[in-house]
Amino acid sequence: MPRNEILINILSIVCNVFEAHTVVLYLPDGQHGYALSTFFSLGDDVKPIGSPLQKKSLSGIVIAKDEPLFINNMDKKGATSLGYYDSKEDGKIKAFMGTPLDQALGVICLDSKRTYSFSTKDLKILSQFGKMITSMMGCIRSADAEGKKNEYFMTLKLLHDLRKRQPKWDAFLNNLLGMIAGTSGYSHAFLTVIDQRGSSFYVEGENEPILQKGDSKSIAFPVGSGLVGWVYKNQEAIFIDENSQGQASSSLLGASAATQEFLSVICLPLVFQKKTRGVLVLANSEPMRISEDLKDFLFMVSEYLSQFLENLFLKSRLAEARTALQKASPAKTNPILMNEN
Repeated sequence: MPRNEILINILSIVCNVFEAHTVVLYLPDGQHGYALSTFFSLGDDVKPIGSPLQKKSLSGIVIAKDEPLFINNMDKKGATSLGYYDSKEDGKIKAFMGTPLDQALGVICLDSKRTYSFSTKDLKILSQFGKMITSMMGCIRSADAEGKKNEYFMTLKLLHDLRKRQPKWDAFLNNLLGMIAGTSGYSHAFLTVIDQRGSSFYVEGENEPILQKGDSKSIAFPVGSGLVGWVYKNQEAIFIDENSQGQASSSLLGASAATQEFLSVICLPLVFQKKTRGVLVLANSEPMRISEDLKDFLFMVSEYLSQFLENLFLKSRLAEARTALQKASPAKTNPILMNEN
């Protein structure tokens, strides 16, 4: 059963147990702090799913103080709003009750159009429902994580066999980037590589256009420009996720490269022979959660790509050496090099 359907069933039970008018559940949201996750109501005026929690509302006060709250006779003269209604429904509500969830997971609140509807005993029972939701969410996260691990494993297996199915570099890279984006949930995945002089890098492949205008593959970006350039300079990965408040990620390729604003970014250096030769990048316009399992998956992908690029690099060097030998002494060319594939 989908998570939202489970939560709606629980909220409907809560509504029936307390003979409430509306029950709402706020859960963490990377963009707003907390947002309306789901609700069950006998009316039609509840705000849309995803609406941010209003800090000065009663629901916001429960979160801020991390304490249960119930009001049995709401004074409508200057009273604090409930925060989850779109219209003047607040004025019809006579009682309110809310409790924070454990582990700062959110808050569950309910209301009634009858005064003196709730008691301290009811608040304890609501707290037990909150603990049940917290426990249920933990089980769902564990199941989701296990399913995601299996997806990462299957993608790695497909990537391992991809070179046999797509022997041409462009087709191989396009498929690889598309698979990484699909598995990770990021909208953009692209690979940059450094030039022979080590002074510039360029986009070798992308699953979606990274620049708002122009062809990214025709542009040489100076090493050190943008987040990607920083990775080339420092040989360290960058992770910007839903918890990275205030980090600017719009200058992904430098201030002169007009990309959209990305709120979640992963940049992984591809290092061989003690130098960063490429950077694998994932970017998303919406905040994303970067789990340790996702990091492990991408580190394995980056190692695979590093080995692949190193083989191409060595083959290129070998071809250069073969050409130089042929030019220097055509009659005495090393037969081992000549026969090397």
